[in-house]
Amino acid sequence: MLEKVKNTILKYNMLSHSDSVLVGLSGGADSVSLLVCLKELGYDVSAVHINHNLRGRESDRDEQFCVELCTHLNIPLTVKSIDVKAYCHGNKLGVEEGARELRYKAFSEAKTDKICTAHTLSDSVETMLINLVRGTALKGLCGVPYKRGNIVRPLIECTREEVEDFLSSRNIRYVNDSTNYSDDYTRNKFRHWVIPQLIEISNEQNGSFYKSINKTLLSLNLDESYLNSEAVNLLKKALIDENIYNAEMIFSAHEAIANRVLIMLLKSYGVQISSAKLDDLKQACYANKKINLKKNVYASVKSGKLIFSGEIEKAENYLKEISFENLSINEIFVDFFGREVTLSIIDRDIRLPDIHNMFTKKNIDYDKIKGRVFLRNRLSGDKIRLPERGITKTLKKLYNESIPLDNRYKTVVLSDDNGVIFVEGFGADERVSSDENTKRILNVRIS
Repeated sequence: MLEKVKNTILKYNMLSHSDSVLVGLSGGADSVSLLVCLKELGYDVSAVHINHNLRGRESDRDEQFCVELCTHLNIPLTVKSIDVKAYCHGNKLGVEEGARELRYKAFSEAKTDKICTAHTLSDSVETMLINLVRGTALKGLCGVPYKRGNIVRPLIECTREEVEDFLSSRNIRYVNDSTNYSDDYTRNKFRHWVIPQLIEISNEQNGSFYKSINKTLLSLNLDESYLNSEAVNLLKKALIDENIYNAEMIFSAHEAIANRVLIMLLKSYGVQISSAKLDDLKQACYANKKINLKKNVYASVKSGKLIFSGEIEKAENYLKEISFENLSINEIFVDFFGREVTLSIIDRDIRLPDIHNMFTKKNIDYDKIKGRVFLRNRLSGDKIRLPERGITKTLKKLYNESIPLDNRYKTVVLSDDNGVIFVEGFGADERVSSDENTKRILNVRIS
């Protein structure tokens, strides 16, 4: 299994040995095997254990086990205690959903390059089948993504059986969550009853169940990625003005692309996504009617234009410090309001695709950066001096001139200790722009 994990990390460019790597450690077989694998593969690994306080003494037992394991392995451990029940009650969420939100919030607060969660191929298959039974679009059939921003899943091509065999071969203990044995949970019903039957049927056909499903997941993920990229391109072309889109252009596209564009628009206006809400918006567009999408947010079609109006929610400010310690040709992935921002340092003498576009004045000279680097959205008072314009402008003025209101909160801004160094769509500040003396480029890709 160790070799499989190593190959998965390389295949999906998940980790570099210069990264600081944080493992979400529950104490169960999956997370324990992930921690051991990454340590054996030589990564700078630490762990975080989150006590959900849902199972009384058993929760405390899991916490103590993680403390003892990390002490034995000489791995730094952070323990966080969260009140899931109170959070779920206050936000009207189910226990599983609330626990997940709090867990990932705790992950996002960690100062680390990469966060590793112990999702396996078994988890991905369960997710796929659950979504299939409930009814889903293509995205729901893609299983658990192998990476999302700076969150990566090195065990995503390993089964639960391989994980347990790995630990057994090394005589390493782990704890069992008692809720894993209860069929009160939908996932457990699939795990205990549905999947064993499918494996048996697959064996009768001389097939390998997990190998076949993994092949299908890879194919579906490729299709989903392509369709989403086409939808993003169409959305950009359809934008006429702030909150105004070319409805004819959207609806003349293939329905699979048009639906994705409408879903992206609904998300951008903070509307809860559902098939019913999507159908309502489409019917309103076809009938040239005005529709109330949520409190104080409306959509209407006039003269072939899809127009959104009303009070649009502002997203919370985003601020993440980026660490580039000993970084060279290494990539950092950060999830930024549902988009992936990739940062990498590239030596000037290395030849890469599109190299002629890479060393313009819109790129950042890494060695001109002062102090720390932050990825964030616009803050009051931000300014940038663009080399090709020769003038300093506030980001507020730049945004008012060219960026739709609903896109401003998710426009990527990079800054260092001396101020703004890069703005998505405009490029690098003159202070850090590359020139003929540049040796290292900080390359920014946004998808």
